[in-house]
Amino acid sequence: MNPEYIEGIHMLPLSPPSTLTRSKAFVAEEWATYFSNGRADAVVGGWRGILYANLAIVDPQAAWNFFAAPGFDLGLIDGGASLTWYLAWCAGLGGGA
Repeated sequence: MNPEYIEGIHMLPLSPPSTLTRSKAFVAEEWATYFSNGRADAVVGGWRGILYANLAIVDPQAAWNFFAAPGFDLGLIDGGASLTWYLAWCAGLGGGA
């Protein structure tokens, strides 16, 4: 019943076509409904990384700041991804300034 499982499974895999299949309007509404106001930060493990990588579609700078934080916990990356991929993903979408 966790929203990160229900919504997050539809975010995978996060790749360049994700910006075509997950519209900015949809991602913004999904984030506001399920993950805003610190709710994403309460998610444990790799699902949190998936949520923030998905957020990069609408807010790449916020997603970059999450992944590039000093002392980033690699436990927040799912087994199918890497910190390097998520940073490249966010930078490619406009984050990383």
